[in-house]
Amino acid sequence: MAYNFDFSYLKNGNPIVTLSSFGIAFNKGAIDSLGTPERVIIGFDPEACAIGVRAQGEDKTLPAYDFARRIKNDWIRVGAKDFVKHLAKVSGIDFLTKAKQFVPEYDSETKTLIVVVDEQHLK
Repeated sequence: MAYNFDFSYLKNGNPIVTLSSFGIAFNKGAIDSLGTPERVIIGFDPEACAIGVRAQGEDKTLPAYDFARRIKNDWIRVGAKDFVKHLAKVSGIDFLTKAKQFVPEYDSETKTLIVVVDEQHLK
């Protein structure tokens, strides 16, 4: 059996998405899950209280955010202050006073990084 070890995995860790008063931050694991796209689109499912992030792709009609060029110290932060204020209110989780980290899931079928904003998905 042949193995394909990722020797940076322990340093990079599992994908983590941090919500804070500044916006949404992605660690190296989350960035790599998305394939480090140039730009991303970010959606919200209010019923599931979930954020969906995926590469912009060919559809240029949706608002997109710079992504790959914003890497700093293996993290990317997308400014979304108004959105995270709303999200803190609807989720009941206070990540405005102190940032909270969530463990996202990657849906390979839709190529979407999904962040469910609830107590179960807190790191």
